[in-house]
Amino acid sequence: MKHVIEVFDSKTEELLKTVEIPSTRLAELVELMGWEDPEDEIYVYDLSPEQLSTIAEWTHTQFSETNNIIQLVCIA
Repeated sequence: MKHVIEVFDSKTEELLKTVEIPSTRLAELVELMGWEDPEDEIYVYDLSPEQLSTIAEWTHTQFSETNNIIQLVCIA
């Protein structure tokens, strides 16, 4: 199971970018997201600016929040 950030255009809903979160960050991701049960990891989540900023640091990626929908997704 891996987690990725998906960035969509808010008008067209076209997928613009996918960024994988390193598996070495899983424990930190669980804490950042406030997940309490293992099944919490499998859902799609909108991210707060603070969560997105932290994940941007982990992945060395810049995310443009303007006109984009940015979500955390689990891929089996």
